[in-house]
Amino acid sequence: MISGQAVRATAIIAFAMLLTVASGCSGNGASPPTPQLPASSSGVQGQNPNAAARGPIAWQMMAGGNRRDQALQALDFFPGTITINVGDSVTWTVGGNAHTITFFGPLTSPLQPITAPFGGSTYDGSVYTSAGMVSSGQTYTLTFTKAGTYPYECLFHPPEMAGVVIVQPKGSPYPHPQGFYTGQGNAEMNSELAAAQGALDQFPYATGGLTIAAGISPGLGGSPPNTSTVLRFLDAPMLGPRNGSTVVSISAGTTLTWTVQSNNEPHTITVPPAGQQPPPNLSPFAPAFGGTSYDGTKLIHSGPLFPMQSFSLTFTAPGTFTVFCLFHSAFGMIETVIVH
Repeated sequence: MISGQAVRATAIIAFAMLLTVASGCSGNGASPPTPQLPASSSGVQGQNPNAAARGPIAWQMMAGGNRRDQALQALDFFPGTITINVGDSVTWTVGGNAHTITFFGPLTSPLQPITAPFGGSTYDGSVYTSAGMVSSGQTYTLTFTKAGTYPYECLFHPPEMAGVVIVQPKGSPYPHPQGFYTGQGNAEMNSELAAAQGALDQFPYATGGLTIAAGISPGLGGSPPNTSTVLRFLDAPMLGPRNGSTVVSISAGTTLTWTVQSNNEPHTITVPPAGQQPPPNLSPFAPAFGGTSYDGTKLIHSGPLFPMQSFSLTFTAPGTFTVFCLFHSAFGMIETVIVH
């Protein structure tokens, strides 16, 4: 439907810049657990699913999910497909990384800016309609006013994060109650979060070695985009001790190399002067600067790193230093390097 690479790049630039401003790049705030889909909803819950309910139904879905302080991410809509009637609404609750809920209508590419809402609170397939950027724990509700089959996407994570809303004529029998979609959605979410956890077992380097995985996804960085991912720096096939973050201890003069093993997210290696945060106006898509040698007194930035790309940095002075991914530091993607 859209050019995934172009849309993803544009989306992530805007998303990361907004996220950096909102979080101050600290990544230290507590992240809420992934909400679960409700066990019931109005109207059809508990009734014969083949009997049409009276009045419009407010359906509930999830957009993304997370576990272990946002380290494990499920990049999908839960469930992937839902069937409703004309006049019904769907409310998506974002449960992980920020997402968009975007229906393209007659268009084939998103309108700008993609982080802003567009199109109102109803949808009949004729107008581009988007939630804009919706952060973890926030909701978006859309009422469907015309029968049809409506695909939609998250603009931050195409093509893997996509869903379908099937809208039947008003008064049609519902194929399933909310409880069915609750169970299906939670099962799909748990499966994808388990796959993210399982990706840790695919860690391709020596444990505690000098090569760090910048994120990791099932199939590693060379595979097609997956719906599961880990937003952490990793030096072992497990999450680190500080909210899943890695702590590396090395001698002065040692070179560390980070390689992106995510197939669905870019990352940066950004190291500010000791004890400082990255500048809040620094775009993750800024070109690399600062060189490849670090003594704790200057700002180093790798620029954006995409799947299987690497960045190496030599630490020349003792101290305790912090490595940030500018795209995901607000979700805990921060590493500590102790140089002695």
